[in-house]
Amino acid sequence: MMKTKRSTYLRIFSSFLAIYLILMIGFSVYLVFQQKKIAEMDLRSYALQVSAKFEDILKENMDSENHIKDITLLRKEIANELNSFTSELTEIAIFTGEYKLIFNTTNYWKVSYSNNDVKKFSTEYGFINPKDWYGEEDIKDIERYLYAQPKAKKEGDLSGYLVDVKGFWVDNENIIPEQISVTEMYAQKFDENRDVSASGGIPDTYIDYRSNHKNIEGLPYFEFGSVIPENTGNPNNEKQNELRQLVIDSEYLKETLSHIMLTKPLSQRVDLLNYRFYQLQPYPTAFYDGQDLISDFWFVFGRDVNLWEQCSNTLVFVWISCFIIFMIVAFILSRQTYNTYQKRENLDRQRKEMTKALAHDLKTPLSIISGYAQNLQENIFTEKRGHYVKHIQANIDRMDRIIREMLELTTLESDSLKITIKDFPLNELCNEILIRYKHVCAERRITTILQGEAYIKADRSLIGRVIDNFFINAIENMPEAGEIRITISDNTLEIFNSGSHIPEEKIDEIWLPFKKGEASRGNTKGTGLGLSISRSILELHKFQYGARNCEDGVIFWFKFR
Repeated sequence: MMKTKRSTYLRIFSSFLAIYLILMIGFSVYLVFQQKKIAEMDLRSYALQVSAKFEDILKENMDSENHIKDITLLRKEIANELNSFTSELTEIAIFTGEYKLIFNTTNYWKVSYSNNDVKKFSTEYGFINPKDWYGEEDIKDIERYLYAQPKAKKEGDLSGYLVDVKGFWVDNENIIPEQISVTEMYAQKFDENRDVSASGGIPDTYIDYRSNHKNIEGLPYFEFGSVIPENTGNPNNEKQNELRQLVIDSEYLKETLSHIMLTKPLSQRVDLLNYRFYQLQPYPTAFYDGQDLISDFWFVFGRDVNLWEQCSNTLVFVWISCFIIFMIVAFILSRQTYNTYQKRENLDRQRKEMTKALAHDLKTPLSIISGYAQNLQENIFTEKRGHYVKHIQANIDRMDRIIREMLELTTLESDSLKITIKDFPLNELCNEILIRYKHVCAERRITTILQGEAYIKADRSLIGRVIDNFFINAIENMPEAGEIRITISDNTLEIFNSGSHIPEEKIDEIWLPFKKGEASRGNTKGTGLGLSISRSILELHKFQYGARNCEDGVIFWFKFR
């Protein structure tokens, strides 16, 4: 039995696990595919916004013949404008119609500074090419501070670093640093989300990096500026450099223009869930010259997207929640299947036992009928012909009653039986049964008592059959001069009969066909189907029922509405 249970659970859990994996893999592929489309649309939207700003700058810096008036000024204005856009690991390049690169994003450090001009006050932006002024070790140190993101948990914890330029010269959009300092910042206040809302540094505690540059060109000099870290982390990494080289590659641009659709970015897989997108925007418009797309300027956008980072939270939640749901359903189904299997085994066993019992119950009267019929045929003991006929008829009646009750039990256990529910007085029905068996009780000197009254909502004829079976069972399983007491109270009917007890281990079995509680209670001429029929009727009405031993007898009961 234990082996069968284990195999049932294992088989169902394995099936559910296979279905779960197939569905989850399919869902994951679909979600990644949808996230890829979203990433394409995001880059397309970003490219449209940035190119619109670039177009305005190009218009302002071109003459009547669409030639750029001052390339240095153009580059500086574009660099300043880029500060208002979140880069999101996006590389940008601008080419002329002849595929000449005039601007591109770099891994230079962006610096903001105040231009205290007499006429106006403004914030300007420039770039430091670190390789021009610092060694490799100093660059690594500065960038480690620049892109560090320590998590402060309480006041006084390190919250970040300020990287400032103290003294520098401006050569168009290029910044020539004299000195770069790093100041440690510590948390002072937190907001309701426990994010740092205010922090401060300790004066005169900073690290200096000097370039030892001497101004010999008469460039404008500024005393202070701040190095602005990229919003998405250190751009000076291998993959970002690969993306940057792709965006500024004029040959790749030429090749792409021969087959690209401007309304959709090109995409290629870098590894399992990392994609590289390549988007083109023409200025002012693009047209075919027969082979390639032609435009005065080309804006090129490149972006690396990790789709796992985009949809990992959703995937993890769905995988875990669906796994839990599938396992719960698999457990419930396994348990239900095993219970069904057990019920089927029990039904098969009961059917075999019932068949044997029925064969035994029919065999006895058939043997008697056969013997008496043979005596009649051979004219043996002719003076007993009346006795033979009487016993033959009695056994025929017994066989007929067994068959009729078997048919009744089959009907009750089928779905075709129609019952009529109505209210009627239960004590009135019980009184009818007492009157029906009045003479039998008188012959055996059995005392009958009816107590209580109530209305019951049920099928009158079927409930009458139940009470009748309980009463007959009481008569047949009690000694002479005993007592039968019918009590109606608290929506419960009880029928007590004095006599021997039913063994506790067999109380549940007496409701099965041809089952008897004990040999001492089995001196009966019944068919062995009465309690089975009663059980089916009560279950059909969804009434609780049972039997229990009491001090001087047995009580059969059922609860009603």
